[in-house]
Amino acid sequence: MFSAIYEGILLGLFVAFSIGPAFFALINTGIHHGFKAGATVALGIFLSDLFFIAITVSLIHFGMADVITNPKHQAFMGVVGGIVLIIYGVIHFIQKDAKNQADTEIVIESPNTFSLLSKGFLLNLFNPFVWIFWMATSTAISSKYEFNILHILTFYISTLIIVLGTDLLKTYVGHTIKEKLNATILLRIRQVTGGFLIAFGLYLIYKVFFLH
Repeated sequence: MFSAIYEGILLGLFVAFSIGPAFFALINTGIHHGFKAGATVALGIFLSDLFFIAITVSLIHFGMADVITNPKHQAFMGVVGGIVLIIYGVIHFIQKDAKNQADTEIVIESPNTFSLLSKGFLLNLFNPFVWIFWMATSTAISSKYEFNILHILTFYISTLIIVLGTDLLKTYVGHTIKEKLNATILLRIRQVTGGFLIAFGLYLIYKVFFLH
């Protein structure tokens, strides 16, 4: 039991410090829309991780792991994921912030809860690296604990608690530093986030067509 908790915490920390689209989305949302909005994105990411775990464990249990490991399926997810990331990136990059010229503060209308949840869920869902990661993790854990449900649940709960906690921390940091940033820097952060999402999306598509 303690081994499952320990390994779950270690994996959670590994995921927490991995740099990907979700990381930039959390920081950017915390900066521009506040902690509550960022926490909603974090919840969307958390729900997508739950979805990943349920799907990958089920596929392994029923001997259908090739649904994810099949190169053709991975290529399809890479193209779809790349397109989704590029769309989100373009939105971030070109979106205009309304400025109050008297004090140069940025006034930004916060997105609704559903769009924030969807953003976190979809950014994670359409990242094929996340699918591969959870499939590899589920395979290793299912083999190690021989489908001992209690130990497997303990492992995943420990992992997800760490991931959600650190995602909330990233959002809080973004919200906290907002007060120290002027309008120009905030705009540049949005553009850098958008640029990263576009670049990552293009890389996924490039990987499908040129690296296979």
